[in-house]
Amino acid sequence: MSSKQQQFLETIKLVDGKFMHSEFHLQRMRQTMKDIFHLPVADTFIQNLIVPQEMRQGVVKCRLLYDSSIFEADFQHYTSRKISFLKLVDGQGIDYSRKYADRSSLTKLLQDKSSCDDVLIVKNGRITDTSYSNVVLSDGSGYYTPISYLLNGTCRQRLLVEGKIIQVDLSVGDLSSFEKIYLINAMLDLEDGVNIPVSNLVF
Repeated sequence: MSSKQQQFLETIKLVDGKFMHSEFHLQRMRQTMKDIFHLPVADTFIQNLIVPQEMRQGVVKCRLLYDSSIFEADFQHYTSRKISFLKLVDGQGIDYSRKYADRSSLTKLLQDKSSCDDVLIVKNGRITDTSYSNVVLSDGSGYYTPISYLLNGTCRQRLLVEGKIIQVDLSVGDLSSFEKIYLINAMLDLEDGVNIPVSNLVF
């Protein structure tokens, strides 16, 4: 493997040793491998990963680091982060359209979070994502996700397919129309209810 090759991440949730929603992760890996390395990914790739015995109970995070070949598969028991406040920050020209292993652009934005727990990134006046999740906003009657995301996450894609969330154009000025902001990613589903009140946004 060349050290100059761009590397990518895939994070997959396991519950009691079973990979969750693996078809969405496989689809993203396939697209990345095809576009960047012009290589295929086997249909059974994820299911053939060997899960350590001690990671076959409870909720586990599988972190794959790869380029033209799989470089590392790491398994860790998962505990969700406590998020109470989000700071709105200007993402400027940030590009995280693929799940790059190099997260330095996101890490740099975190320097501006002040005393908050994470950042809510704004690009061209539009709401995108936090540093580690897509967002879903609730007004008490429906669930909406910004069409201006940074990364089209696997949980976001699935919830759209399932009809549980709706894509909308969300500007900073629209935030006051909502009550809560839910954080979603491969490890956090909408039903997990990880959210903060919109009033806990720091401008």
